[in-house]
Amino acid sequence: MDDPLAPFWNARGIALVGASAQPVKLSYGVLHNLVRSGYPGRIYPVNPRGGEILGLPVYRSLAEVPDPVDLAILMVPAEQSVAALEACGRRGIRAAVLVASGFAERGGEGREREEALRAIARRYGLRFIGPNAVGLIDTRIPLNTTFIHRMPEPGPVGLVSHSGAVCGGLLDWGAAVGIGFSRVISLGNQADIDLADALLSLMADPFTQVVAAYVEGICGGRRFLEAARRVSERKPLVILRAGRTPEGARAVASHTGALALPERIFRAVAHAVGAIVVDSLEALMDAALVLAMQPPPPGPRAVILTNAGGPAAIGADHLARSGFQLASLSMDTQEALRKVVPPQAFTGNPVDLMGGPQPSHYAQALEVLLRAPEVDAVMALFVPQAVTSAREVAEAIGHAASGSPRPVVGVIFGGTEALAAARVLHRAGVPHFLTPCRAAFALGVLREWAEIRRRLQAPIASAQPIDRGCATAVLQEAIAWGKDRLDPQAGAKLAAAWGLPVPPSGLAATPEEAIALAERIGYPVALKRVAPGLVHKSAAGGVILNLRKPDEVRDAFSRLIRPGEYALIQRMAPSGLELIIGAYRDPLFGPVVMFGAGGVEAELREDVTFRLVPFSEAEAEAMLEETAIGRRLLQGSREGRLERPERVLEILRQVGGMMQEHPEIAEIDLNPLIVGRPGEGVHAVDVRVILVREGPVPEAVLSFRG
Repeated sequence: MDDPLAPFWNARGIALVGASAQPVKLSYGVLHNLVRSGYPGRIYPVNPRGGEILGLPVYRSLAEVPDPVDLAILMVPAEQSVAALEACGRRGIRAAVLVASGFAERGGEGREREEALRAIARRYGLRFIGPNAVGLIDTRIPLNTTFIHRMPEPGPVGLVSHSGAVCGGLLDWGAAVGIGFSRVISLGNQADIDLADALLSLMADPFTQVVAAYVEGICGGRRFLEAARRVSERKPLVILRAGRTPEGARAVASHTGALALPERIFRAVAHAVGAIVVDSLEALMDAALVLAMQPPPPGPRAVILTNAGGPAAIGADHLARSGFQLASLSMDTQEALRKVVPPQAFTGNPVDLMGGPQPSHYAQALEVLLRAPEVDAVMALFVPQAVTSAREVAEAIGHAASGSPRPVVGVIFGGTEALAAARVLHRAGVPHFLTPCRAAFALGVLREWAEIRRRLQAPIASAQPIDRGCATAVLQEAIAWGKDRLDPQAGAKLAAAWGLPVPPSGLAATPEEAIALAERIGYPVALKRVAPGLVHKSAAGGVILNLRKPDEVRDAFSRLIRPGEYALIQRMAPSGLELIIGAYRDPLFGPVVMFGAGGVEAELREDVTFRLVPFSEAEAEAMLEETAIGRRLLQGSREGRLERPERVLEILRQVGGMMQEHPEIAEIDLNPLIVGRPGEGVHAVDVRVILVREGPVPEAVLSFRG
């Protein structure tokens, strides 16, 4: 499969522009890393002064550099970067890394400088990483174009980051605990090579088993979606995003120049692409580690094997929070355990070996547990003690867990001994975590990954209008009249053309027309004021309900309707659970559907969830589970108090279909959508449709922020 970064990985020669002979300069560090990494191609330091650095001749300009040279690392100040990239283009170099800062993250002049870089790249057919990036690493070539102080060992984790410092810190951590990396890509401001390119490159790399991403901003929304989805269909994708708070968003803007994207859209994006979302650097690497080393559990039944009751109790709490339950060990399993554990050990769950267990106790007990059919996952926990070597316990756990089809995670709870034991476990393919809390989280990640794999294989839900001609005519008429939204009756007509359950209704300009409509559709009715700019009619006192005879309709019309306004007369729907289903067009990702608590306080309650369109039936069901109002609907249905949820799920699909079918629609809200008692049905009593204004919405580079 194609790798967008192939020109970087396959470079036969590398020119380092701005090379320095001073060991305190970053450019010296890059050259030192290139040489020390064992890169098999040619290396050409470039500096107008000439001379020699690290035994390599220094060329005075790119024009003097001999062939082959395919990649340039530009270690020059921001104000010289445009000219340096132009020189790369003239020399025939088609890949470059720009390290300097001082671009979009600094505002106007910096943004103009970035645009100049992009113009040069387009003119010469050149791709570049950065600016404000530290470069890239491949541990198998080997290649290290960064100034990060160590080359990681080869391993299963591919890392992409908008921050070079995050790369450096995680690589140093990996070296301490014996974790290797396949590729590392620092994107910086991603003015050219972006997150989608990097993800596709890591997907194409056969040595990358799991992709970890630290993300500050994205661009090219749908292209990113396609790239991330392709990754998740082949290997796990874990994302940590920065800028969730106003303070974090400001820090992101000053770091890489990215702008803000709402939290709800990020969550919808993650669901759409099958990404695992984490909220800390520890969680990023814990998730990547367990996904690279262990299989998903076949079920939720976990066992804690321990020598310490307190940490095991904490682990049990966190396992429950991660969706696990402590397995009930069978009499056969407990009898087998009693044959291999110390006499004082407890063979329930947690399996507590008490003080002073030997490594053989851990090994034999773990073997018993992994054979037990009632066990889906094991947390092996050891607190170092004077009489037992933590390293030997780690070796025993690693040996017993080798080849197990069920996941095993290790916890050596402590400091110096824990780090040494971690390296032993990692060599055996068992992930180590410093606390039972983090180990339980990691097992939860495995369950989440198994669910994502099932979800990605689910068929996409689709919907079609029952009267496409009517739906199209309603929208075209409104556009022809220059309207920016549909009036309530037109909205109801559009909804009905898509099979949405709207009560019978009509517009009236006079009390007589209102009475005639009420007589035709049947009492009782609601009368709603229709006026420009009036959105929340109930909150503004623009609705009168349960009108049961002509005089009541006439009186309501006189009280609410002003000259030149209309009344919407609508058959009353039964009372029930009030939901909201809506949709809008995100400028990066296209149609987004919303589900949550409806009514006049919907915006205050914020009990909502979102999905990108299209989505699967399983995703629609998940939307109900994710909200308090959705869980009330499911519970009420199970208890026979509310209609079954299938009609609501169908409406979610229909609203998504409307947004796909009709690009003229900018927003649609069904609020409230009333779910009645069994047999009373579901009713969209208020349909609001906003139309797209003329002209395309430009895509921007947006960061993920709540």
